[in-house]
Amino acid sequence: MPHVDLTEAQWRLLARLAEGPVGDPSDRAAFARDLAVDGLDVDRARADLPTLRWMKLVDLAEGGLVLTDLGAAVHFRALFEAAQERLGEVALLADAREAVAPRFARAVRRVADGTYSLPEALADLDKGPPFTG
Repeated sequence: MPHVDLTEAQWRLLARLAEGPVGDPSDRAAFARDLAVDGLDVDRARADLPTLRWMKLVDLAEGGLVLTDLGAAVHFRALFEAAQERLGEVALLADAREAVAPRFARAVRRVADGTYSLPEALADLDKGPPFTG
């Protein structure tokens, strides 16, 4: 899947559509009502629609605006990549403080990389103080 560059407003609209369809953009009142719940700007969303439709990320169907399969893939890939980045940062934080709390740091890093489940990490930490090797 190619990398997709979208504006923050476009990403937010995809996220909203991942929850379900919204009203037809030609019915401004219904469209505005559906988007207002999430604090999305109706005019911005309407301006973004031609680009998002051209990219085949959204479409009009079922009487409203829906996320296409490609749009869903792009949205969930971005969520996955953001989660990977956060887990990487958690592991870096553990590395940075390993000298202070080595067992705790190792447990956090192992949970972040998937070699420990949370119960396994907690059980390991229960064996003794987390600030020892």
